[in-house]
Amino acid sequence: MSIHPMSLSDQRRTLVMHVLEDPPGRYTWRIVVEEKCGGADCDSTIEAQSDYPSHAEAEAACWAAGNGMLDGPRSASEIPASKLPH
Repeated sequence: MSIHPMSLSDQRRTLVMHVLEDPPGRYTWRIVVEEKCGGADCDSTIEAQSDYPSHAEAEAACWAAGNGMLDGPRSASEIPASKLPH
């Protein structure tokens, strides 16, 4: 899993974006979509359909995919390691 996932949020959902190295020297991404839908657990996962030769390219593709899923004003942040599930 990525060392420091990033999050991108709008009023309806939060996207937790991970860039992963798999296999060594190739990178891909995964987005965990956390829906804000009351008490129900509405989370889902979206994975890249291809891999990338660099971490930066995979991260840019992940951000582009995430931005395309959100509506309206957005906020972005880095998720500190202490807040990650173990």
